[in-house]
Amino acid sequence: MRLLMITLGWIVSLSAFGQETPAILHAADQAYQEARYEEALRLYQTSEVKFRQTKDIPNQAKSLTGQINSAQELSRFEEVEKLIDKMSLLPKNQKLEAEIAFLQGRLAASTGKDEAAINNFDKAIALSDEPLETVKYFTHKGFALVNSHELIQAEKTHKKASSLYDSIKVDDQMLKARLIDLNARIKWHTGDFAGSLMSFKKELEITQKLLIPDHPEIGSIYASMGIMYKNLLQYDKALEYYELSLDIRKKYLGENHLEVANSLNNIGYALYKKKQFEEALQVHRLALKIRSEQLDPLHLRVLQSIEHIGLCYGGMERFDEAEKNFRIILDGRTKKYGHDHHLTGYAYYNLGAVAVEIPDYEKAASYFQEAVDIGHKVYGPHNYDQADNYNRLANCHLELNKVSEAISEFHLALQHNLPGYTWDGDLRKIPDLQHYLSFRELQRSLLGLAKAHAALNGNLSVSIAYLKAAEEVIQRFKLNFSKDSDLITISASVKELADDAIPIYYRKYTDTRNPEDLEEIFRYSELAKSSALLSKLSDEKAKQVSGIPEEMLLKDKDYRFQQDSLNTIILARLDSKEDPSAPKALLFQKNREYEAFKKELEKQYPVYTENKFGLKPASIKSIQNYLAERGQATALLSLHLTDDKTLLSMLISENDVKINIAATENLDEVITNFRKALIDQDEKALMETSDQLRKLLISPLYEQKISKDLIVIPSGITGYIPFDLLTDESGNYLIEHHVISYDLSATLLETRQHKNAEKASLLAYAPEFSETPNTNYSLTAASILRSDELVALPGARKEVELVSSMFSSATRFGRDASESSFKQEAGKFSILHLATHSIVNESDADYSKLVFSDSDENEDGFLHAFELINLNLEADLVTLSACNTGVGKIEEGEGVMSLARSFRSAGVPSVVMSLWPASDKSTPELMRLFYENLSKGQAKDLALANAKREYLSTAKGKARDPFFWGGFVLIGDNSPLEKEQNMLTWIILSVILIGLTLVIYQRRFRVA
Repeated sequence: MRLLMITLGWIVSLSAFGQETPAILHAADQAYQEARYEEALRLYQTSEVKFRQTKDIPNQAKSLTGQINSAQELSRFEEVEKLIDKMSLLPKNQKLEAEIAFLQGRLAASTGKDEAAINNFDKAIALSDEPLETVKYFTHKGFALVNSHELIQAEKTHKKASSLYDSIKVDDQMLKARLIDLNARIKWHTGDFAGSLMSFKKELEITQKLLIPDHPEIGSIYASMGIMYKNLLQYDKALEYYELSLDIRKKYLGENHLEVANSLNNIGYALYKKKQFEEALQVHRLALKIRSEQLDPLHLRVLQSIEHIGLCYGGMERFDEAEKNFRIILDGRTKKYGHDHHLTGYAYYNLGAVAVEIPDYEKAASYFQEAVDIGHKVYGPHNYDQADNYNRLANCHLELNKVSEAISEFHLALQHNLPGYTWDGDLRKIPDLQHYLSFRELQRSLLGLAKAHAALNGNLSVSIAYLKAAEEVIQRFKLNFSKDSDLITISASVKELADDAIPIYYRKYTDTRNPEDLEEIFRYSELAKSSALLSKLSDEKAKQVSGIPEEMLLKDKDYRFQQDSLNTIILARLDSKEDPSAPKALLFQKNREYEAFKKELEKQYPVYTENKFGLKPASIKSIQNYLAERGQATALLSLHLTDDKTLLSMLISENDVKINIAATENLDEVITNFRKALIDQDEKALMETSDQLRKLLISPLYEQKISKDLIVIPSGITGYIPFDLLTDESGNYLIEHHVISYDLSATLLETRQHKNAEKASLLAYAPEFSETPNTNYSLTAASILRSDELVALPGARKEVELVSSMFSSATRFGRDASESSFKQEAGKFSILHLATHSIVNESDADYSKLVFSDSDENEDGFLHAFELINLNLEADLVTLSACNTGVGKIEEGEGVMSLARSFRSAGVPSVVMSLWPASDKSTPELMRLFYENLSKGQAKDLALANAKREYLSTAKGKARDPFFWGGFVLIGDNSPLEKEQNMLTWIILSVILIGLTLVIYQRRFRVA
């Protein structure tokens, strides 16, 4: 869906009628300039009465114009119309007639009547004999032309206005800002989002010097910049701008203003693009309510809200409701605009998108063909919307095995997306890809051509050329991102690339058996795992090795601390129903300052720029070397699950590689049933689903029974599987004979930085919670879970007491187990153990949190994931003995966005996490055994495996159920906690021991 332009308000010069401004008008003008529109309206009304009585026609006209502008800003369009009619009764002169025509045009534009608006602006231009006023009228005509998608005429109008402005030799900064705004919107609607963003930044710089800091006009520019960031796929950054714009608009315009609805619409659409469909739906419903109460049912904004609600239904797989909404849109737009209008084309496009999901590719293709046909009539030769239409049509034809048609359509999509490029009919041509309108459409075209050529006579060399081109474009595009969370958007693009590349390379490998093709398959699989996390770690490492002075690194850290503090304040205000707008505005400012600081780092220290994304993915050879160094009979099982549920499995051992690709359409269902059986403690269903998962995930790679321990690199929903609990051919759990650990990617495993100390030190926390179970603890202990219900956890204190006895320890119980104390001391210990509750945020992983005692004056008692990066953790192991710390939203190309992942992102090499709610009864015993094994020098994965086995050797009855012991798994480095004494130390000790022995022997000999 494409967002339409938000028409900006215009601050009309109220001195247009040429005489000194009386005091009451000056006060009204001042209120208007400061966005006090209600007050301004009242003052203009008072002044109008006064000047009507004194028959002061020029000032009466000024007063009416001021009322019109104030009412316009307040979206009181019926009142505006009456005031214009009233103004029309004044004695006429050419200047006044021109102004009335302009005001009528602006009203028409605001109410979605673009053709009438353009006609009125033309009338104003024809009547105007003052150059500055004529520039104003041309500029507004340009906005209306952009709204009508008449972009060629809009560009011509902008050139006329700019040329006239330049010829006047008058420095009117507000008018100059409006001309820049019009240029930005033309670039926006022709797909030059980066150029548009630069123009909006110039406009903002000028406007901020002319108006109060949070004027609604500035809020509108923020909204426009947010839309550009959204178009550049930087959704979280867009949301920052949208939310600031929303706060400004609510402050000055009220909760039910149409500009507030526009901000809500923008926020809802960004949430939709982030796949937060439920949240997006609620926001769009709020926007629709405001719009429906004030606008005609066929107004473009009302239809836009209905359309966006349809998109949310589609994302939620409520396709019938989505189609119903889109048919309402098609009927409404056809009635209002006719068939051959770009907005009608959008309606056909969305109907096609629903048909793809059903799927009905014939029906979808017919809708996309309609969109393409409309595009031919309304778009120029280069337009990203038309590129989108062609890409969608081509993908349908590819599904229908109309491969030649698809290839032609993908090339036509490239033609529309690449300014200056005209396709010459060469099916294999890869044009210059340096300059494009839409990254998203460029990627779709290149990947589509890769798949199409693979389907056309198996021409894999051409397919691979397109894959490499797509990969290069992604790597270049990635450099534009400054916000860590937005890198997840790029991860999804990398995942899409890998999904298409892996089957193509697998076909090539089955033909050639070339090890290089096998390496490429593994490389693409690794590129699509935890891409944003690896980029973040790479960025942190680059800062340390790029010669950046210590004071600059401290400044970098200070910025991040300020951001975290403000985020915490915002959350606290939201929880207490206080207004968070002030800290949100300050956070917005700090974020922009930090961006500028990082740009300066890149400029001053080019080595940093070279290295910030410089982490190369692991290779098969490097993993084999890692396994050889590990010195255990271990294999690495790497999984890659494509969007169409094709599963790539690679089993890498020290001297061998096995690979399998298979369709697994029911994998999601099996995993869901497996987890349900675990939580319901349904032994029969568990054994059945466990056996199914083994056959899907492991058996294809093993000709005989499993003979090695495993490191599992999961993909997507497979990250929710405890492989310990899969059964072998004999029906035994794998944990009984195998040691299994995990990591988020083989690259992350390979680049681990083990921090093991000479002597391990443990910090263990057991916070207190006031809510207690209704019955006696001994009767309910088995049912008490460490979940998001903050009940008391008697077992947590016992657990901390048990594990702390194994190492040099510091323990914090009850009220002493606070968030602030943890932040102060966590960086001093090599082991962190948290026996507490956790709260998982399924929408935004940054806001998942661990719960501490509510006894803190300086903190809110919640350690959020976004706060972890600034804790300077030196821990070799973090044990998250809470519920669901390995669970979260699944992001394409990143995997499960869990709390454990956040600790890995903060540089912790090993994390023990839970895959379901932890039992407060059984967990203390399991953790005691785990730490006892660690204290004996066992590797972390072996220590956890042995703990589970030892637990089972003594557990009885229901306590043996896997729910009570199988949920904890290790991700990351498996090395023992304490360093082994080095060889030199042993030599010195041996020499001393031998010397002492000789001395004792000599003394004994003399005595004898």
